[in-house]
Parts: sequence; structure tokens; C-alpha cells
Amino acid sequence: MSENALKSIDRLIARVDEDRWLSSRYAAPAQRAQLIALYGFNYELARVRLAVSEPTLGAIRFQWWREALEALSAQQSARRHTVTEALAATRVPDLVGPGTLLTLLDRHQDAFEAGDRTLEPEQALTAAACRIVAGRKGDAWSDVAGLAKTIEAYARARRGAQGDAPAGAVLKIRPALRPALAHLALRGPYQAGRSPSPLSKRWRVLLAVLTGRV
Repeated sequence: MSENALKSIDRLIARVDEDRWLSSRYAAPAQRAQLIALYGFNYELARVRLAVSEPTLGAIRFQWWREALEALSAQQSARRHTVTEALAATRVPDLVGPGTLLTLLDRHQDAFEAGDRTLEPEQALTAAACRIVAGRKGDAWSDVAGLAKTIEAYARARRGAQGDAPAGAVLKIRPALRPALAHLALRGPYQAGRSPSPLSKRWRVLLAVLTGRV
């Protein structure tokens, strides 16, 4: 996969998922590329609801990605798409564990079919990102389980459902996980109904990386 192709995904994530993109800037270069490939895959699944409304058309799109994952699992040539090529080149399926990408797909499909964004796999995505940046340094899934309420509060507030869930206590995350979690510090402004400015976002994410407080 060309470096330009990965850079194109990086630019896309900077535009459509700036919060996670900002956190990923603090990962080591190889991990940053893996995070971007993961987030690119998540975006392709999430945007099905923006591209189509008919259940049949949605099912066709999800099936395409399902078959693409099967090809990756069988170590066959990746289907021609920048995201599948990025996943293969960065070895994300191996890093996040068997079935994790399929879980993301299944839950996005469930959310699409039910018309319910609360079913989107925020915790599974976050756990996969933690596994990438933490490697073998502890159990990333356990870390994310401890942050479940914070992750849900962030996700709901970011979707505009502020005011229906408490902001929750400020928690401290260990250094290895900060490039995957620092953006959770933005949940406060979102829950207050504010969209932080680009400068404010960068400052809050930087503080979270430095202090571990989200």
C-alpha cells in the first residue's frame, strides 16, 4: 500500500472523526497508522446510514465488507479499497484479535437496521484502539470495561444527546492508552451543548495526554 493512500485515509479521519484523530497524533508512527486504518474501517461502516436508507441496499454494503474481512482472515489479497488495503498493510486484524472487526461490522449493521445509533459499537471500537496502542501491556478490554460509562457518555453527548446522562467522574488513564482515549476529555463541552473550537479541542486532548485525566 502506498504512503499516499494511507495519508488520504488520515486526511479523511481528520475531517470526519477529528476527536479520535487528535488523540492518535500522540501514538508512535506505526501505531498511528494502525489506528487510522481502524478508524477508516469504522467510518466506512458508520457512513452506510448516510449513504443509503433502504435496508436491502444497506445489507449489500455490509455484505461487501463482510466478504472483505473474510478475505483478510484467509490471508487472501485484500479487496480493492484503500481501507481494506490499509488494514492488511498495518496488520490491524492480527493486532486487535480474531473477530473484533467482524464485531464492529455486526453492531453497525444492527444499529443501521434498527435505526438506533445507541447500538453502534463505541466500546468495542475503543477497546480495539486500546489493544493497538497498549500491545501486551495489560488487558485493554478490562481497561475499557472500567471506562464504559465514560465512553457511553461521550458517545451520546457527541451525537447531540446532551443532558440525558451525567458527565460522570473524571478518571485517570494510564499513559500507554492515552493516544486511544484522550478525546474522551471532550465529553464535558458536548454534554453542555457546546461544540469545542479546533483550538479548544487540541488543548483539551493535549491536557488529557499529559495528565491522563478524562
